[in-house]
Amino acid sequence: MPKPTSAWFDTLTASAHALGAAAREYRTAHQTACTASWHVDPTRVLPVNGKLIVLERDFVRPQDDALWRLGELYGDLRDTTKKLYENAAQAYAYGTAAAVQSVINGARPPHIELGRRDGCYILPAEPLPDMRSALSRWTGSERLASLRQRVLEQECALAYVSDFAFYEDLADYECTELAHASERAAGLPDTAYAYGEAAESALHFVLLTAATNQASGGDR
Repeated sequence: MPKPTSAWFDTLTASAHALGAAAREYRTAHQTACTASWHVDPTRVLPVNGKLIVLERDFVRPQDDALWRLGELYGDLRDTTKKLYENAAQAYAYGTAAAVQSVINGARPPHIELGRRDGCYILPAEPLPDMRSALSRWTGSERLASLRQRVLEQECALAYVSDFAFYEDLADYECTELAHASERAAGLPDTAYAYGEAAESALHFVLLTAATNQASGGDR
């Protein structure tokens, strides 16, 4: 017998949940990398002053060498997992928002659709949609709108930082603005993830509303 197929709303909600799970995995990995990097910081580790002679070379301090190598490894892992978490969190936000918007517009998408290149998701060029009017009957509408605004502001800050990535000899005021923008941009992954969670709740609401409307129409 053929296996029963899942309903479109089941596979759609599974898509959103899986994106959130991916972002959580990257977030945990990033937190772990940060903790590991902290544990090998030479400024806080009790030094062991012993050293040895490498044949035909100079003296080597084994502990210093180990801390330096581990610091590089964990630093690379910290930077990589940060980028992956940021990308997955934004994909969660944008992908789930697009799913909500599609259902509101009467579509029945079986999955969230996103582009992908070099292991990262390609985010839509358009900003997150403003769905306050369409979700006015949902109790989480205002929080979703507030998170959307924060995501947009932090994305602008990130774009500002990226524009100055290859600049040198910045003026003092530019350095100050860049530092402030960097601080704002640093919160983007967590804000995008929070938006994704809220959008996932909105998705359940619009799916339930659509199902209720369909049932009511069928009874008439």
